[in-house]
Amino acid sequence: MQILSKDETSQWCQRHSVALDVFGCPEHADCPVKFRIPEDAGKRVYLVAQAMRAFSDESRMLVWFTEWGIWPSGERRHVFDRFRLSYGEKRLLIDSLGHVFGPGEFEDAVSFVTLAVLFLWDCNVVTPHRSKLLFLSHDEWGAATGVDVTLGAPSGPH
Repeated sequence: MQILSKDETSQWCQRHSVALDVFGCPEHADCPVKFRIPEDAGKRVYLVAQAMRAFSDESRMLVWFTEWGIWPSGERRHVFDRFRLSYGEKRLLIDSLGHVFGPGEFEDAVSFVTLAVLFLWDCNVVTPHRSKLLFLSHDEWGAATGVDVTLGAPSGPH
């Protein structure tokens, strides 16, 4: 995994033909699939697991956190900071918000996106040329291109 500054993340997008919106984030307004993020934490984890399956065969993907701290009572920044420290990253999220995952790092990417959906952080997952894009919003909705978003409940007892 390579962790990038905001400028490096924007440059990665430009090099890989990922259009950015007026705020400098991956464009998601034209995504054909819009969905609600469930309130239940278990269903959120399931949603990420199902949606991220679309990225399992990708050689590269960018996971970009664009907003956090909107709902401070629902997040534990310390958990995220310690998680990133396990990868050797000591910078603050504001200074290193792009995460490029390569071959063999799919489960790592899923884990990062899972934390984002649990904390209700804005998170973009995008492949080169934007063939696949998953956007998760702090307002409990999402958008997707080239991703099958399964909203059904996980099987098994609840």
